[in-house]
Amino acid sequence: MNKKRLVFTDLDGTLLGHYTYQTEPAEETITALKFHDIPIIPNSSKTLQEIVLIRQQLDLMSPFIIENGACGLYSR
Repeated sequence: MNKKRLVFTDLDGTLLGHYTYQTEPAEETITALKFHDIPIIPNSSKTLQEIVLIRQQLDLMSPFIIENGACGLYSR
């Protein structure tokens, strides 16, 4: 059986630096996940506009969760 892997992640202090909001500490992991075609699914209390910007910066095409569950689909 071929299983699909997914990564669900918080943003602040996890995928993004807690104070800087930069991705540098996680870039190696982000690159490896993309290389292996493993979707990164952000789960955050951030707004749609904030998540859209972050997804563009990280070139993510995967689903996401915003405002603690208010939305989960959006295409750019």
